[in-house]
Amino acid sequence: MKYKIEILPSNQINKEKWNHLVSASSNGLIYAQYNYLDFVADHWDALIINNYETIMPITWRTKAGIKYAYTPAFTQQLGFIGAPLEEHTERVVKRIYSTFRYGSILLNAGNSITAKIVQAYPKPNLLLNLERPFNEIKLMFRKDHTQNAQKAINNGLIYSEIIPIEKAISFYQLINGAKTPHIAASNYQRLNDYCNSILKFNQNCFTRAVINDQGNLLSSALFLKDGKRIYNIMNATSEMGRNEKANHLLFHHVIQEFSEKKLTLDFEGSSIPGIKHFYEGFGCYEEIYYLWHYNKLPFPLSLIP
Repeated sequence: MKYKIEILPSNQINKEKWNHLVSASSNGLIYAQYNYLDFVADHWDALIINNYETIMPITWRTKAGIKYAYTPAFTQQLGFIGAPLEEHTERVVKRIYSTFRYGSILLNAGNSITAKIVQAYPKPNLLLNLERPFNEIKLMFRKDHTQNAQKAINNGLIYSEIIPIEKAISFYQLINGAKTPHIAASNYQRLNDYCNSILKFNQNCFTRAVINDQGNLLSSALFLKDGKRIYNIMNATSEMGRNEKANHLLFHHVIQEFSEKKLTLDFEGSSIPGIKHFYEGFGCYEEIYYLWHYNKLPFPLSLIP
C-alpha cells in the first residue's frame, strides 16, 4: 500500500474526519480540535497520512518570507494523532522539514518514539484520575493541602461556580501578565472568543473561583472539557489569596465536583518548581510530552538557535 503524506491548508481538510480521529484517539486532546486551532492559531496546516489514518496540526507564522512552525498560546500538546508512524517516521519528518524549515512543535505524550528520533526535549505534565469517589482521591492529597483547604474555609472563603469568562481572563492577566510577556492581548481575546463560541452549544468551557466574605476575587481558574479531560487552561491567585490558601480550596472543590466521572484533570504542567509542587500535592501522576525544536535553514540562518 502506498504511504501517502499530505500537508494541506486547514480550510481544505475534512473537518468531521479530523475531529473524529482526535476524539477517538487516546492522545487526541482538545488543543488539536479543528475549532480550537482556528481560534488560537495565526495559521495552521494539516499533515494527513493515508486518508486520516494519522494526522498532525502544524501551526505556523511567517517572518522574512520564511514559513516556520510555532506553538500558539494556551496550547500544550499537538503532535501526531492516530496510527503510529513506525518505520515511516523519518520520511514523515523529512516531509515536515521540506515545508517548515524552522520551528518548535509540542509533541504529545503518545509520540515518545518520534520524540526520540528527532531528539525532542521531555517536559512534565501532571494528571489526576477523577473516576474514583472523592473520599478515595482525597486520601492521596498531601497533608498540608487538606489542612490548607480547611484553613481557607475557616477564614470564611467561598467557592463560587459563577464568574464570567472575561473576569477570569482579566484576573489572570492582572496577576500573571508580567510573567508571561510572550502572551499578547490578542491571544487572550482569541481564547475569550473561543470560550464564548462553544458556550452557545455546550458547557465545555467553565470557570471556578474563590472569593472572601467582602466579595474580593482571590483565586480563579478557567477550564476546558472534552470527553477525556478537564484542562486547567488558566489559573491565577492574588497575593492575598495565597496567604488565605484560596487555590487549595478551589482545586479541592473542583476535584470533588467532578469525582466519579470518567475524566482526567489535566493540570497542564508545570516545569516551574513552585507550581509543580503545588499541583503534585493533590496526588497526581506525571505524563511526559515533548518539545521538538529544529533548524533546517541554510547557512547563515542555520546559526539561529
